[in-house]
Amino acid sequence: MPHFLTVWLDVLPFCEFVQEEPMNHHYIGGALTLVGALLAAKFAVKQRKLLKRSENEAECPAEDVALSATMCVATLALFAVFFLSGAPANIKPGFWLWVLITGILNVFISYLGFKALATKDDVSLIVPIRDTTPAFVVFTAWFVTRYFGGAGEAPSLLGYVGILLLVLGTYVLNIQGLIDALYGGQWTWRAFLDPWVGLWKRPGVRLAFLASCIGCIAISFDGLAARAGNPILAVACVVSFPAVIHASRVIASGRAHEWFDRKRGMPWGGVKLGLLFALAVALYWISFLYLFVAYQATLKRMETVFVLLFAYRELDERKEIRTRLVAVALMIMGAVLVARQ
Repeated sequence: MPHFLTVWLDVLPFCEFVQEEPMNHHYIGGALTLVGALLAAKFAVKQRKLLKRSENEAECPAEDVALSATMCVATLALFAVFFLSGAPANIKPGFWLWVLITGILNVFISYLGFKALATKDDVSLIVPIRDTTPAFVVFTAWFVTRYFGGAGEAPSLLGYVGILLLVLGTYVLNIQGLIDALYGGQWTWRAFLDPWVGLWKRPGVRLAFLASCIGCIAISFDGLAARAGNPILAVACVVSFPAVIHASRVIASGRAHEWFDRKRGMPWGGVKLGLLFALAVALYWISFLYLFVAYQATLKRMETVFVLLFAYRELDERKEIRTRLVAVALMIMGAVLVARQ
């Protein structure tokens, strides 16, 4: 049996004990989220390598084909791990409703994110807007958990400081990418406002902002679903929504054969991405048992730092590291404060 399966078979039964005393040991939730962010960053870089595996487009998989294959493999892997583990479902009232809500919302998020990147707008304008989610999730998480889950999640004062530092660091880090792409590496205050000005002018930026707003709501229901049942079962059900939708779109377009096109790096490229994605989201959802939604959503932004490091090593993207050290330092300080809450 693959090593990653034996690890999960050992861990999953423990979820039943964790759910009896949620929100204890925040440092465990912080560690799970950071490892999940590391794996998510690895996934993002591997995905980029697959989509840009050749200068010849005929040898690269289409984005929707790769996305649908990834989601389908991840769904099957998560369900397999849950059933093979023999862990109890622990389904509580509201579980299926939260799964249905966040599953539908995640279909819209993935679709809007795909459409945003498919526009002609520069990705350096889209990414800062997309990563604003933690700034708003503080409010949506309190509202959703208060009025749907029965207990509002209010971060502590130091927790708010940590969230602010992480959001600020993420935004500054992404703005450096915008400065490199559109301003020749020369710092200018105008660059900090460009993504927001783009809301009025650029459809791609608007789509990314809409996806971010929906994400603020969806992640709160993610937390409710993870705590109302086994988190692996919950995330498997949620991931199945975009998997079915995106797979149906590929089949309807008559391109299902591309899932098995070896010339384009499939199907093994999709299988590897799907397993990596499944492992990352599984860690994220288990971390909901230990962390407030706002803390978890913010701590996930450390993925940006890990992507920068992986891209430097694996994609030969020799970006200027020194100009990004301030942003990284802010994010690390924020991560420490959040993980200690």
